[in-house]
Amino acid sequence: MQLARRTYLFVLPWSLKHLGGVNQVVINLGLEMQRAGIFEPVVLITDWNATVPLWEEMHGLKTVRWRIRPYHQSMNFKEKFAYWVWENSFRSAFQEFCSEYRVAAINPHFVDSSSMTLDRMIRVMTKPVPLILSFHGADINSYFGASADEIAAWQRLLQCADGIVVCSNDLGNRVRDVFGDDLITTVVHNGLDVDGFVAKAHKRISSDRRVILNVGKFEVKKGQDVLIKAFAKIASDYPDVDLVLVGATDSALPILKDLCVYERIVERVRFCADIPHDQVANFFKQATIFALPSRQEPFGIVILEAGAFGLPVVATRVGGIPEILTDGYTGRLVSPDDPVELAECLRSLLDKPSESEAMAARLHNRVVSDFTWTVAYEKYKSMIASS
Repeated sequence: MQLARRTYLFVLPWSLKHLGGVNQVVINLGLEMQRAGIFEPVVLITDWNATVPLWEEMHGLKTVRWRIRPYHQSMNFKEKFAYWVWENSFRSAFQEFCSEYRVAAINPHFVDSSSMTLDRMIRVMTKPVPLILSFHGADINSYFGASADEIAAWQRLLQCADGIVVCSNDLGNRVRDVFGDDLITTVVHNGLDVDGFVAKAHKRISSDRRVILNVGKFEVKKGQDVLIKAFAKIASDYPDVDLVLVGATDSALPILKDLCVYERIVERVRFCADIPHDQVANFFKQATIFALPSRQEPFGIVILEAGAFGLPVVATRVGGIPEILTDGYTGRLVSPDDPVELAECLRSLLDKPSESEAMAARLHNRVVSDFTWTVAYEKYKSMIASS
């Protein structure tokens, strides 16, 4: 498959079929690159079963599945031998791939052990390709508690990389906490195609009920348990308000459902699991308030999605969220793990609709002006130009 333009090679350890914020970043950056017309985006999916490159198309992007053996400092002799045999075979094939498709940059969007393998390939190229490492949050967690040798190996990789991208200043601080204060990171906030996202929603269904919406994977760090407890504290005072939780199935889902039973609010809470992303806009269209009670949140792209629909937002003061919301101006910020504070904030947003709508309008304007994929793409493009 010959590509006309220089290739920008994204790298992911999973298929684009899966739900998740990282996939949305890659898909939207890729589509923005296509519109700009300078690079041809290709997503390399590290697939153990693909011993040769297997080409597909998904979400309007070309993808290629290919086995990339992970490189670990801690491999035993047998593992190292298997790796060296594979590397000697793969090296020439990968160099030929980069030459044939005129790869302008290699950009893993979940920095893991395959990133170290790709770096080993790049370092022996006659004309090395720039390596840009993009952290999104979950990837950095795996390095906490790593051995000194492993950390040292990753420090060498990051020091040699042509760019280190983080999705928020807060995540940049976490990366430096792990790998060293001298690392230079570039903050590229996630964006949103506001018009495109809003256009995915169906016509609003007329209803006399109000909805507090949460969108996020059903896992402990998303804090939906705190939201359920907060809603239980105000539910009897607002009989026309329901809580709707949309997200990918994970370990917390049965616990959350049991909590609704315990709080006696089952009839007022709706769980919508594993909804395709193209259908999520419908839930924002029907919502009255958006709540994000996360315990950890590197950025919070769902806040941008709420802003696209002009929703009042309450979220926790964690991670990159304060880089999007200014408390009392574009939204409300509360402490994590505090259902009482969250309940009072929800009460205020419900009781003061004019103030809530004004904050929502200011958030909408900020999303439209500051958080676009065009802005994000331009930052990535400048990194290639300077490498």
